[in-house]
Amino acid sequence: MYDVLWAAGVGLFLLVALWPTQSTGRRLLKSWKVSDPAPAQVDDAIRYLKRRRLLYPWLFVGMSFVPFASGRGVGSFAAVVLGGTLLAELIALSLPREGRQRVATLTPRGLFDIGSQYVLIAYAAIVLFGLGWLLVRLEIAQLPVFVVSVAAVAVVMWAAVARPADGDEEVDRALRTRSVHVSAGIGAAMVGALVGGPFLFAGVVAWVLMANTNVVSKKIVL
Repeated sequence: MYDVLWAAGVGLFLLVALWPTQSTGRRLLKSWKVSDPAPAQVDDAIRYLKRRRLLYPWLFVGMSFVPFASGRGVGSFAAVVLGGTLLAELIALSLPREGRQRVATLTPRGLFDIGSQYVLIAYAAIVLFGLGWLLVRLEIAQLPVFVVSVAAVAVVMWAAVARPADGDEEVDRALRTRSVHVSAGIGAAMVGALVGGPFLFAGVVAWVLMANTNVVSKKIVL
């Protein structure tokens, strides 16, 4: 019961502290290269944030029942926050948005068209490192959580690419890119939490860097 109340308290605190406002939505769009956003664009950004943050309390409570996330240590706290945040991103991106007009795009969209190659390659490298670390140290009990985390990030990235465009094209693309980078960052932090020790801190640093990389680089040409 303590773990449930603790997780619910963390979720409610983040919901209140991070509740999106007009200034939040405007700042979000500007940070993702949408210059001088119009009121309708700001409303899109606020909706985008609300869909995720309203899920925090419920998902954090759900994560407290996962064996890896139960307890009162730093690793458990990281598991609840990171796992709940990643699931919120996954659910919010996957659910259909009522009342939104979908727009067809003539140009095929790929993952490297909306995500930075550096973020994606760094995330893949971190996943490979984490998998190797867990296998070498025979920490088999961590592998199911590891696999679920990687799968969730993969689904978020797939949804970001495949989801039909709707609303303002510039905002749609910016928020699509943000979802890819944020999910990659959370996934990197999850790997750090599973490996443990100083790698947890390294994972959080990777999360911050990836989530704030707002430039989509050109594709690698071999």
